[in-house]
Amino acid sequence: MLSSLGINTPLSIIGIISEISQFFNTSISISGLYVSSFTFAIAIFGLFTPMLFSRFERKSTFVSILSIFAVSNIVIIFINNILIASFFRILSAAFYPAFISIALTVCEEIAPEGEKQDYITKILLGISVGSIVGLPITTALGTVFGYQTAMSWIFAFNFLTLLLIIIFFPRIPGRYESHEIPFSLLKSRQFILASVGIIMMPIGASIVYNYLPYFLQNVTHIYTYKLSVFLFTYGLFSIFGTWLGGKLIVIRDKLTLIIFQVVCALIFVLMYFSSDYLILVLILILIFGILDGMGYNLIQYIETSVLEDDLELANGIFLSILNGGIAMGIAIGGFLVDGFGVMSIFPAGTIFLIVAFVILFYVIFFLKINLKYS
Repeated sequence: MLSSLGINTPLSIIGIISEISQFFNTSISISGLYVSSFTFAIAIFGLFTPMLFSRFERKSTFVSILSIFAVSNIVIIFINNILIASFFRILSAAFYPAFISIALTVCEEIAPEGEKQDYITKILLGISVGSIVGLPITTALGTVFGYQTAMSWIFAFNFLTLLLIIIFFPRIPGRYESHEIPFSLLKSRQFILASVGIIMMPIGASIVYNYLPYFLQNVTHIYTYKLSVFLFTYGLFSIFGTWLGGKLIVIRDKLTLIIFQVVCALIFVLMYFSSDYLILVLILILIFGILDGMGYNLIQYIETSVLEDDLELANGIFLSILNGGIAMGIAIGGFLVDGFGVMSIFPAGTIFLIVAFVILFYVIFFLKINLKYS
């Protein structure tokens, strides 16, 4: 869990888009693309790097990947050219899917019967903590001390997780048997529609989530330490949401998958119309934090249900969909904010969630997709 937390801290720089723009002397939309380059790379490499690394001994794989992260992050601190910085950001992101996918696979392999979802949730909690609780820390350091200081803390935490893996993680052999990709299943209507439906979830959520700091600064006028404290609180609610999502999936998976879209879309609509009421909008954002945390579990659950016999492939596709959706959401949100103002993120996010609801309702109740706990 701690290592998945550390490897996710590079995602937390979304809270300092303004500082990134100033440091590299670029527009908000270009800075948004720099931030999203990490998730775009994960979306692409997640389709094949988990399978490539599945044969190697687990500890060596983790140490090698975290070392690449450490080197890339320390280079980024001292580079003031956004193209070079993007290269090293993408380089580290290329190995991210192998790390998380293998960690999720190991959890499922070692978990006692009946506790697999709890073990998976621990890794997903690490992802949630790293990208969401890391957000207020990075935002605070970035807004007060600047972009380079924020990147320095990301390097330091990443290096700490590398040391902990070296010292404490046991040696676990990789999987040596041949890896056959189930192309017939990947071409099935169930898999394609399920994947299209669930990618709409992170797109819709990301359009709003990644520009919440900008919204809070420019609409509700919450700045500096108050912004960081609130984002930290949001992160705690999101961690609770990740835990809650894991529990609800086991109890009522179909209902959870469908209700999520409706409630989240409703929250966005209410946030749009209540932006003048500070307390109400803050409460709505915290509710969204719970839903945002739940999303990790829901997406991973659908993919591993469809590809139950190939967990590394399923987890790789999960990471591709999650991060591809986040990257598209960041890019779409950046252009919306530049072109139509920050309030445009709420109707845009709502539209994507409605599309997700329609597709998943059809897949679950008409195509009757096989779900692990149904």
